[in-house]
Amino acid sequence: MATTTTTTQTALTPCTIVRCPRYVNGESTGLRKAVVLGLCNENNPKGGYRVYFYTLGPASFSPRTAGLAFEREMKVLGTLEALSERTLISIYRGLDEFPGSTQVRNRAGNHAHRLRTARRAR
Repeated sequence: MATTTTTTQTALTPCTIVRCPRYVNGESTGLRKAVVLGLCNENNPKGGYRVYFYTLGPASFSPRTAGLAFEREMKVLGTLEALSERTLISIYRGLDEFPGSTQVRNRAGNHAHRLRTARRAR
């Protein structure tokens, strides 16, 4: 699974695909697919995770396509490698210059390139 075990707690790793609620003005707009960008507080997994709701467009805080989610609200669906080439490319483009997303963006771009190369080699 896509978790890292610390001494006392388990933390989700960046690039984990989850389903979690999206909040706008304090109200849930329903469960959405998201990719974990990392911890909000690097020393405390209970402090929440930064997530990007990749099905809603480019990452930003203005239309709330990026936000905060807690582990108890999330259901792990898999990892970035399980996604299609098209979805990986949309994540790569959507995270363009978004702060704190370099690891996820690079991993999505690299895997999308590998899938494209494999598809063209057939």
